[in-house]
Amino acid sequence: MVEAVARRRTTTRRRRRRAAAVLVGRKLRELRRLVPGAAEIPADRLLLRTAGYIAQLRARVELLRALAELCAVPCPSPT
Repeated sequence: MVEAVARRRTTTRRRRRRAAAVLVGRKLRELRRLVPGAAEIPADRLLLRTAGYIAQLRARVELLRALAELCAVPCPSPT
């Protein structure tokens, strides 16, 4: 009886690990698709490149916001 319970636990752990590995694999594939130049790099470098890419995108957004403020034409108030 104890051995059967231990076997079930081991099987459950293996299934969970496999499911987690599948999910991680899917997420890595998605990152490789989204991050430029990341198609063939290892996972650890992919995460670093992703972090850099996010920082770059944030900087671009801030720049575009600043440019939009500079280029904004004030609307004439109705008189």
